[in-house]
Amino acid sequence: MNELSNEETHAANEKATPIYDSLIPWEEGHPTTEHFEVVETGDERGRGMKSKTAFQKGALAARLSGVITSHVTINTIQISPTLHFHDPWFCRFLLHSCDPNLAIDVTTLEARATRDIQPGDYVTIDYRATEDKIEFQFPCNCGAENCCGWMHGRLEKPSKDGANE
Repeated sequence: MNELSNEETHAANEKATPIYDSLIPWEEGHPTTEHFEVVETGDERGRGMKSKTAFQKGALAARLSGVITSHVTINTIQISPTLHFHDPWFCRFLLHSCDPNLAIDVTTLEARATRDIQPGDYVTIDYRATEDKIEFQFPCNCGAENCCGWMHGRLEKPSKDGANE
């Protein structure tokens, strides 16, 4: 499926509920319940985001919104060396994979499919693509052929207990 036309997006938005809280002003392309759903994974990952729509490789999956903060949390995406993007509504539920199906452009705040995504697929990103440091390191069990084995930020060394230095 390619990106939706303006008419299709408008019609879809009339039928779907925005995922973002009402304090975030609506913007065309924001994720909605028609295209995504938060589900329990049934494993140590907790809750994750699943696609309800097919996206072809390269397609815009979502425009992102949130609050800019100066510190990292489990709900943030790093957008510069000193700034983080707080999004507990959508990005918070993007699971990690060493072979992700989504990439976030931190300059445009767009999420695009890195490969075809089918309805029912978990929506995943590689946390190392945006994060210098993560709040808590953890074992990576993503199952990808290129799995790193231990999730940590791109500028930090693995720690045995998962704590940052």
